Amino acid sequence: MKPLVSVVITNYNCGRFVADAVETALGQSYPHVEVIVVDDGSTDDSLSVLAPYRDRVRVVAQPNQGVSGARNTGIRESRGDLVAFFDADDRWHRDKLAKQVPLFANPAVGLVYCGVEYIDERGNSLGTNLRGLRGRVLRDIALLRETVVLAGGSTAVVRKRLFDAVGGFDPELSTAADWDMWRRIACVAEIDVAREPLMQYRLRAGSMHRNPAVFEHDMLYGFARMFADPAAREVKALRRRGYAKLYLMLSGSFFEAGDAAKAMTYAVRSIVSWPPSAAYICALPLRRVRRMLGAQPDEPRLGGSILERS
Repeated sequence: MKPLVSVVITNYNCGRFVADAVETALGQSYPHVEVIVVDDGSTDDSLSVLAPYRDRVRVVAQPNQGVSGARNTGIRESRGDLVAFFDADDRWHRDKLAKQVPLFANPAVGLVYCGVEYIDERGNSLGTNLRGLRGRVLRDIALLRETVVLAGGSTAVVRKRLFDAVGGFDPELSTAADWDMWRRIACVAEIDVAREPLMQYRLRAGSMHRNPAVFEHDMLYGFARMFADPAAREVKALRRRGYAKLYLMLSGSFFEAGDAAKAMTYAVRSIVSWPPSAAYICALPLRRVRRMLGAQPDEPRLGGSILERS
């Protein structure tokens, strides 16, 4: 018997896009689906947009609790054996669940994600990302290698029973809430991937981009939690290398935000934590190193990279 999939759409002030998300959830070729929309205290017209769907979709309105709180509400409301997460400004390919659900035939698999197509506000394609790893990937997550965090939560389908083992999304986190959850799942289960662009990730003005200071807080908190977690004992020996990689990532984030002092501080911390990091930093273009040290750029800078939404 095919399992029921609970699709949890989290919405905050995405009235422009939420109907499109609901339509692509209801239009799945996989037939055993319930759709739950958690409106997280929207102040726009989201609830009126959702009103025509109330005979086919369960709408749960709550005071604003952030993305983690909204997802946790969706998990509690879900009745399926599998829970699929879906941000309200994204879109799904009609065969997304049909391609992902069969991978749960392997009882060791606890999470299945998929490839991503990036789109703009009008739905125009901006490229795809089909990379990522499968299997026991906790070590890769600890070293911030490319694993399951391609585009937030809208790719992921999870066995509901795993939340009893690993807990819900951490309300302390926003931009790194996905990373923290997938890390905890990777402690107890394998991860698999449908390597096709089955989800469209919308890059738009007004998305919650990863503010470097928020990203800094979230990832330092998440790393401390990981290395204190008995379930993650297999990565304890990777602590120094993992932190070195994190510090490099933070250095890059602050660099793109124009904060040369913090970028340089984290670059130095990376080398202190794991000296081989120096080889990577030394391989950077001289222009970038000069800018990290505070020199004027040789040409106008482009805007910082869009890293993630919550």
